Amino acid sequence: MKTIQTNSYTLTQIAMLTNTHVFWKKALMGMMFIFLLSPFVLAQFIPPIPSVPGVQTAEEVRVTSSVSYDLNNASHNAGEEYRWAVLGGTIDDILAVTVGDTSILEWTVDAHTITVDWLTVIGSPIGSAPGEIIVQKKTPGSSCYSEFQILDISMWNSATADLDPSGLATVMCSGDGLGGNLPVNLTGAPDPSAAGFVVTYNISALGLTDLGGASLDVVGATVTSNTELANIALPDGLLNTSGATATYTLTMTEMHDDFDGLGTLGATTEYIITVHPTPVTGEINSGFSLVRR
Repeated sequence: MKTIQTNSYTLTQIAMLTNTHVFWKKALMGMMFIFLLSPFVLAQFIPPIPSVPGVQTAEEVRVTSSVSYDLNNASHNAGEEYRWAVLGGTIDDILAVTVGDTSILEWTVDAHTITVDWLTVIGSPIGSAPGEIIVQKKTPGSSCYSEFQILDISMWNSATADLDPSGLATVMCSGDGLGGNLPVNLTGAPDPSAAGFVVTYNISALGLTDLGGASLDVVGATVTSNTELANIALPDGLLNTSGATATYTLTMTEMHDDFDGLGTLGATTEYIITVHPTPVTGEINSGFSLVRR
């Protein structure tokens, strides 16, 4: 009777066979992470021999987004089974099992498409969190296993901007000094080499100038930042030239981060300062005055 040797390996054996491939080592670390944190996973990933996994260029997504992933249909034959593992997201399938940040869809016929809900909570407003998708298929009958296909993911918060006028003046007298900055709190993705956040705003200040007499009205002004905070410079002071109460109104109109598309404005989009005019004392009158002869 002839004994047939199968290509089934433990993760340690896989690592020993492939420890010269940098990307493969990274993928194995991810899979070991899955197995360590997911005791419900019963089956093994089984690589072909020789093995060179398909490591794709990493992709970036927003947290809270749902993304569909579809393998190349040209290489799919009806009846083939697929096994998916996702780190940092949840596979949206009633057959998938999720524990912690690991989601597994065990061998499922014709499951060459999945939808992943990326739900990782990112601690920093502009930091990213890593994720990963690993998939393998096997043919029916022969149980021949494909290479691993690996896609690394970077998750980013949604792009948002919110004015933060806490502690700033909201009522002033004409001629009072102001200065400083109006902070804007930001979330999303900065550009690693340039200012990734752009905030656009308007200023309406009818009947007001700065202390030097310069007009303050502006439409479509921008401020850029590459951190979680942008600062809009405020005038050195406000001079009321109208003779009546006037308002300085700064309105944030839009924002975006380093990805295409506009972000979302927060609850506070306006900063308003009421500027009272300088009171007029008037002449002093009396009811009696001596008259020289």
